[in-house]
Amino acid sequence: MAPLRAVDAPLPAPPAASARDSGPEITRRAAALGIPWERTLLEEIRSEEALRRYLADVDGDWPLAAAVEILPFTFLRSWRVRDRIQELAGQVRATHSRDAQRRLRIALQSLSAHDDRDRATFTEHLWFAYQRVLLLQRVSRAAAASRGTAAERLAFICSRTRCGYDDAAWAAAREDRPRPGHRLDAAVRKVREEGFQIPRASTEAKAFGALRRMVRASPEFSRRRRSHKRPPRPDALPRRLPLPVDAV
Repeated sequence: MAPLRAVDAPLPAPPAASARDSGPEITRRAAALGIPWERTLLEEIRSEEALRRYLADVDGDWPLAAAVEILPFTFLRSWRVRDRIQELAGQVRATHSRDAQRRLRIALQSLSAHDDRDRATFTEHLWFAYQRVLLLQRVSRAAAASRGTAAERLAFICSRTRCGYDDAAWAAAREDRPRPGHRLDAAVRKVREEGFQIPRASTEAKAFGALRRMVRASPEFSRRRRSHKRPPRPDALPRRLPLPVDAV
C-alpha cells in the first residue's frame, strides 16, 4: 500500500450567502473550526501597517529579505509575505527557477538569525517581554490591594510598583471587573498586544513557562544574573565627604 501523502486541495465552497452575510458566516465557520481569527486579523493589520510604512510600493516586486528586515519577528504573519513565498515556491517546483530558489534561500537564511547581532537582539526582546509580564503581575497584585478613590488607588499602585500611570490604570480597571480572570493570563495577553513575541501554547501559563525557559537558557540571562550577584567594587561606592568644622 502506498504511503499517504499530503496534497493541497481547494476548500469546499461555503454555503450560499448574501454579500451582507458573508462576513459573519466566515467568522462563524472560523470559530467552529477553532481558528483564532480575531488574533490572526490583528496580526495581519499590524504587519500590513508596518509594510506600508517602510515600502515605497507595497504592491511592487519588493524582495522577501526586505520584509524580514521590516518584520523580523512577525515575518510569516503577513498575507503578502505568504503569497510571495507560495509564488516563489511554485516557480521552483514548476520551472526549477534558480532566481526564485535564490530569493527563497536568502529569506530563509535571514529568518534563521545566524548573525550574532540578530540573535542578541532577539534575546533582548525575549528578556524585556519576560520582565514586562513580571511587572504587570506585580501591578495587578498592587491594584487588588489598593483602596480609596480612583486617584488614591492609582497613586498607591504607582508608588508600590514604580510603574507608569497607564499600567496602573489598566490594572485598576481590570480588578474592577466582575470576573477579572487570572492575572498571569491578562499580563501575557497585554504584553502580546504591545508587540512582544511570546511563544504560543494551549494556555497562557504554559506560554509564559516556555518564554521563561527560553530566557533562562540564553547566555544573556546568565550574564545578567552574574552582574546582579557581583558585589560592587570599593572604588565604585559613593563616599561621604568630610565636612569642615565650621560648617556643623
